[in-house]
Amino acid sequence: MCSMPEDRLALIGKAIDEVAAALSAGAPAGAELDDLAVRLARIWAMIAELDPAIAGRLRDYTANGD
Repeated sequence: MCSMPEDRLALIGKAIDEVAAALSAGAPAGAELDDLAVRLARIWAMIAELDPAIAGRLRDYTANGD
């Protein structure tokens, strides 16, 4: 993982751009949708690593609150 917060933010930005590009390519289905869900989970994990307070709120963003 990157050591500087700026580097981590750049990785997060790149990951978000990749998800946006995948979505703009067309409506995902099946495995593509699963892949996007995994990517989004990784983005949230990177954000939570930068801001531990967010990690405590992540469950508020899940469908079932787990």
